[in-house]
Amino acid sequence: ARLGTAAQMQLIRRLGLLQAACPLCHRQLWRPFAAMSGVAAKRRRLEEPMRVGLVGLGSIGSIVAEALSSPTGLLRPRASLGAVLTSRPRDERPAEVGSEAVLTTDVEAFMSADWSVCVEAAGQPWVRDHGRSVLAKGRSLLVTSVGVFTDDALMQELSSLAAEHGGQLLVPAGAMPGLDWMSSAALDEVEEVTLEQRKHPEGWRGTPAEKKVDLGSLAAAAVVFEGPAREAASQFPKNANIAAALALGTVGLDRLQVRLVADPAVSGPTNTVTMRGGCGEISLQVKGKPLSQRTSRVVPFSVLKALKNMSSPVSMGEIGR
Repeated sequence: ARLGTAAQMQLIRRLGLLQAACPLCHRQLWRPFAAMSGVAAKRRRLEEPMRVGLVGLGSIGSIVAEALSSPTGLLRPRASLGAVLTSRPRDERPAEVGSEAVLTTDVEAFMSADWSVCVEAAGQPWVRDHGRSVLAKGRSLLVTSVGVFTDDALMQELSSLAAEHGGQLLVPAGAMPGLDWMSSAALDEVEEVTLEQRKHPEGWRGTPAEKKVDLGSLAAAAVVFEGPAREAASQFPKNANIAAALALGTVGLDRLQVRLVADPAVSGPTNTVTMRGGCGEISLQVKGKPLSQRTSRVVPFSVLKALKNMSSPVSMGEIGR
């Protein structure tokens, strides 16, 4: 217990060599030191800055990148930016990326860079195509496109890979208020959970809402979807991520009831959630400010909070390891 981290790791490596020469001896000698590798790894995570690989440099990614790369960024010095993967080349290096991180459009170059946690801010297809590779390397994956987990088989596969290789599959609260309380209360009896999302009609462009109402001439609020969270997140993949996050954290995708509303009277996303059960009742309404037509400004800061919890010796609210 008095050995330093370097000495512990040297001893563990020597025991590994002994395993090849004498498996029985190795088993007898290994037991007192079996926990050393885990303890040393946790200690290194707190002693060294956590390196983040960022996928996407849009409205969410830009804020996350600056917080990780700037010397005065919100997460420095506990975490830093290791690499950024973008979908298209840039004529000039974006200022928010800084000068040290790898900036590339090549997935293999991104995967080869030095980072331990991947933040996805690029959409559901990237998670489906590359999420397995991240977790299979023992890295953690933080997903902002939570609606991708309406695919139960994908969720199970990624969860199994995380468990097998020692990483984590992370789902931040995003624009969902009170998720820490509700996910705790969901461990007790739950009678009902409902969610209503209101956005300006422009925020529903390019979605099935266009077939429900005339968004361009809408004069009063109109419901564009009503049903379970699984269908909401599947049909509105860029609009209903908070529905998926709330469902996964509480009663599941098929039990949470969601109403999506196009409302010309709101200037930003307005989310109303109610939950009733054994722990009590909660009713919340958040009138958020938009980061874009479809994204609440709080979303990138929810990502930063998750990264802060993961990289700090003190974790507030939802706990990261």
